[in-house]
Parts: sequence; C-alpha cells; structure tokens
Amino acid sequence: MVLIVIVYILLFVLGMYFRFEESDVSSKEIALIAIYSAFAAVARIPFIGLPSVQPVSFLVLCAGYVFGPLIGFVIGGLVAIISGIFLGFGTWVVFQIFAWGFFGIIGGIIGRKKNRKPDKWILAMIGFLLAFVFGWLMNIFTFLLIRPLSFASFIAVNIQSIPFDLAHAITNFIFLIAFGEQVIRILSRYQQRFLYTIKESAFTDES
Repeated sequence: MVLIVIVYILLFVLGMYFRFEESDVSSKEIALIAIYSAFAAVARIPFIGLPSVQPVSFLVLCAGYVFGPLIGFVIGGLVAIISGIFLGFGTWVVFQIFAWGFFGIIGGIIGRKKNRKPDKWILAMIGFLLAFVFGWLMNIFTFLLIRPLSFASFIAVNIQSIPFDLAHAITNFIFLIAFGEQVIRILSRYQQRFLYTIKESAFTDES
C-alpha cells in the first residue's frame, strides 16, 4: 500500500504540473483542492456505520464539475487515500481511487458546458447511475478474492452487491438534489476569485 500511495503522489505531482502548463492555476487553488479532498474524506467517517451511505461521491462529482476531469480524478483519488488513513488501508483502496476518480472525470465532462446553470435533476440522475458503476468496479476487487474464479461467482458477487449499490445510488440522488447546486456554486465562486487574483497579478506585472 505504501508503494500505491507513492505512485499516486507522483501522478498527482505530474497532473498538477500539466495543469499549471495548460491553464492559469494558483497555489491557492491547489490548497483548496487539498482541503476539499480532506473535507470529503472526513465527511465519510460519520456515515461509516451505514453501508454505502456517504457524501463522498456527490462531493467528488461536484468538484469535477467545477475544476475539470483531471482535478476531479485527483480529488477522487485523494479522498480514497485520506479516508484510508482513518479507516484502514487495503488493496481495495486502489479500486476506490479509480472508482471515485471516475466520478470526478464524469463531473468534469459535464461541467465543460458551464454557460448555463447546472440542472440538479440531471446531476442527480447521473450520480444515481454512477453509483452502480462504482459498485461494479469495487466488485472486481471482491471477485478477485474468490477461489476458484468463475463467471458464476462474478455474477453472484454483482447480484449480492445490488442492495448496497442501490443505497449508494439513492444517497447520491438525495445529496445532489439537496446540496449539489450549492456546492457547485461555492466552489465556482472560490475558483473565480483565484483566477481573478492571477489575472490581476499578471496585469500588475505588465504595468
């Protein structure tokens, strides 16, 4: 698991490097991304007694919507690693990195059309469906632990996970309906402030 964390940190650094190269991004925005990731990870802890019920997925989706697919994926992965510090590390964390990272990527793809207000119902339906994708990705981890491996056992694992995936889906739907627009608005406001600071600084340097 230490190797996994090191590899992910290297990918994070490379991702930030290319992010710096391709667009205006400040150290304050990176700090916000780190703080937001920690907040999303800690927000998972109070719900640990409720299987598949947690606010992480909707928070990552909203972050991807605002910051784009790359940062969305980074935040999803960071959440998996940070929450693992509190809840324990295991091979499953690798699958969580990609599963929550996928939420961030999809959020970023949706957020490319920012010329109009996000439709909370569309976001809620996407969050609902992505919960099943998350479940299927995590089922691969469970399936790999079964011996002997077979198609029948793979189907059995996916069938057994349906109640948990449904709980995850309903939770995403409720959180996105109740808080999705507000979270996106808050993150967008902070991002605009950072971009304004960068442009203002550039203008001052030129003058």
